[in-house]
Amino acid sequence: MSLRANKTPIFFQVFLCICVLLYRRVLSEPAGPIGLFLQTNLFGLPVIHESQQWVFDPDVALRRRKEFIELNGDKGEKLIERLGLGIDGYGEQRLIKQRQRDEGHLGGLNSLRP
Repeated sequence: MSLRANKTPIFFQVFLCICVLLYRRVLSEPAGPIGLFLQTNLFGLPVIHESQQWVFDPDVALRRRKEFIELNGDKGEKLIERLGLGIDGYGEQRLIKQRQRDEGHLGGLNSLRP
């Protein structure tokens, strides 16, 4: 009969102790290169393990849908056009050039031209 009743290998016990000690370390303390490697790759930074609460309302999109359609058009056509005009103050000139370029195109596609 063995004197050692615990069947867990000593290496695992030492590793577990080191892990627990490094997990509880404060970031302001220098952990050294091995400690830093273990903390960032094995356990993750303490910020990752903090739980957070978010106020979330899944029905807000249904309430704001009408406003979005009025402002940006159905499927966002007006929004896409506004984004394409830029914010540098030359939107009107750019819009004229784009409309001249797209005249005669069916939805902007050359392959569907008659």
